[in-house]
Amino acid sequence: MEVNPKNVSGKFYSKKVRTDIWRRYNGDRRFYLQRSRYAGYQSEIVRSVFCLCPLGWAPWSPRLVESVALGCVPVIIADGIRLPFASVVRWPEISLRVAERDVGKLGRILEEVARTNLSTIQRNLWDPSVSKALLFNEHMQEGDATWQVLESLYNKLQRSYRRRSMVSSQ
Repeated sequence: MEVNPKNVSGKFYSKKVRTDIWRRYNGDRRFYLQRSRYAGYQSEIVRSVFCLCPLGWAPWSPRLVESVALGCVPVIIADGIRLPFASVVRWPEISLRVAERDVGKLGRILEEVARTNLSTIQRNLWDPSVSKALLFNEHMQEGDATWQVLESLYNKLQRSYRRRSMVSSQ
């Protein structure tokens, strides 16, 4: 988890969320936190049950897709985020959302999920269609991320065209 070195206080970067996580949970044996990416980054994601996906400069983080692709339950800590391909990827069934203001409760929240419905979330996460929808291939395949982007654009254009047709016919 990068804590921006140019803005150590976190006052602007991640709205202090990453700094708060670092201060509260660095040294807590339930969490494995590093200040920046390192050689074993992806291996650590594979070994982890939950992957923290806090906002950075924007609500979205590449870690979200990385964690899904590597089978780690994403813990989305980004108020106001719009998740990609929500019509295909059932985000509430494969991830957790934690409000930015609830970072202090993160340990308890994750323990509760681990006790109650973790196996269901993991089963949903391991559905091959989920990671397929989020990953780009060299050559587009039906249902992959390129397909999803083009499908989204097509639907948006269709809505725009219908709206424009309705306005012009009035």
